[in-house]
Amino acid sequence: MNADNAAPKKLFFNLEPATLKGVLLTLASAACVSVTFIASKQAMRELSPLAFTPLWFAAASMWGAGFYAGRSGLSLPGNLRQLVWPLLGLGIFNGLANYLLFSAINLGDPTLVAFFSRSETIYSVGLGALLLSERMLGYQWLGAGIAIAGAGVMTFRGGSVVGLMLLITLVSNFFLSLSTLIAKQYVRAVPPLLLSTIRTVLMTLLLGAIGLFAGELAWPGWLTWAWIIGGAFFGPFLSYVLFYRGLLYLNLGQGAVIRSLQPLFVAVYSWALFGTLITGQQFIGGVMMLAGVSLMLWQRNR
Repeated sequence: MNADNAAPKKLFFNLEPATLKGVLLTLASAACVSVTFIASKQAMRELSPLAFTPLWFAAASMWGAGFYAGRSGLSLPGNLRQLVWPLLGLGIFNGLANYLLFSAINLGDPTLVAFFSRSETIYSVGLGALLLSERMLGYQWLGAGIAIAGAGVMTFRGGSVVGLMLLITLVSNFFLSLSTLIAKQYVRAVPPLLLSTIRTVLMTLLLGAIGLFAGELAWPGWLTWAWIIGGAFFGPFLSYVLFYRGLLYLNLGQGAVIRSLQPLFVAVYSWALFGTLITGQQFIGGVMMLAGVSLMLWQRNR
C-alpha cells in the first residue's frame, strides 16, 4: 500500500495524534481553570465581585502580555482591525459571564458552582449543532436531558441561595458559550496566546468601568493579592491559552465534554486545601450531570 494513502495512525482510545493533542491540552485547561473557583473564593473574602474581577483580569492580562512580548515582541498581527467586532463580542460576553460566575461563587460553595457550570457544555453542544453543523443524535439529546435532571437533583430542597446560584450560573454559562463559539471561529486567525490576552484586557476595561461607576473598586491586602496574582496565572490566563489551542484540534462539542471534568479538579482542590466535601445528594446530581454530558457527546463507532 502506498504510504500516502495509508489511514492516519491511531493512538490511545483510537484517537488520531492531532485529536489526542487537543484532548490533552483541553484536559490541562480544565485542571488549570479549576483553580479559579478556589482562588476567587478566597479573594472575595475581602473584595466584592465588582472590586475583584477587574483586578483578577488585570493580573491575567499582565501574565498574557508578558508572555506574548517575550515570544513575539511588541508587534501585532495585521488582521486585528478586521476582527474588531468579533473580538469585542468575545470580551463583552466573557465579561458578563465572569461577573455572574464570581457573583455565584461569592454566594456559597465553589465546588457546587463548578458542578452547575457544566451547563456550559449543553449550551456549547447546542450552538455547535445549530451554527457549526456539529450533528447531534437522539441519544445525545437524551444525555442533555439527564444532565439537566442532574442539576435539578442537586438543587432539590436546596434553599433559595442554592437556587439563586444555579440561576446565575446558567445565565453566566450561556454568555460563556457564546464567547467560546466566537473563539472557535477565530482561533486560527488570531494566535491562542494573543486571543486569550485580548479577552482579559477587554474584560479588565469593561468590568473596571462598571466597578468604577458603582463605586466598588478597592485595593486589597497582600494575601488577597497573592490569591489574585497566582490564581489569575492558572485560571483566566493559562487555562484559556490551553483551551484555545485545544480548539485548533477539537470541535466545540469535544472541547466542552473534556472541560466538563472541571468539577472533579475543584472537588480535589477544595478537599486538599480546606477539607470541604459536597453532600451525597449534590454528588449524585453532579454525577448525573457528568454522565449526561458524556452521553451527549459520546460518538459511537460506525
